[in-house]
Amino acid sequence: MIKIPVDLTQEQKTVLAYFSIRQLILVGPMAVFTVLQTVLFNWPFISGWVEFAWKAFILLSTNAITVSLAFVYLEKYDCYLSEFVVRRYKFWRSQKTYTN
Repeated sequence: MIKIPVDLTQEQKTVLAYFSIRQLILVGPMAVFTVLQTVLFNWPFISGWVEFAWKAFILLSTNAITVSLAFVYLEKYDCYLSEFVVRRYKFWRSQKTYTN
């Protein structure tokens, strides 16, 4: 009988064998939101190519942030970027401020 080692430190890829549930929760709603915003939302004060360029910039930057939060793994801290950001925020909130 062959024993296959199980890696318990990595996330289990459950959605299409590529996404984990955490990654799907981060990327899915933001992708739907940016596509709907691009299609349905019109800027009243700009039009034409400027509006297209602005929408493309918003779409690319928003999706780049969410994809990096979902997929970038920080070897130094042994966690994904989204977990690191949450930990840093909780640490920042827990710090005491002393005033005179």
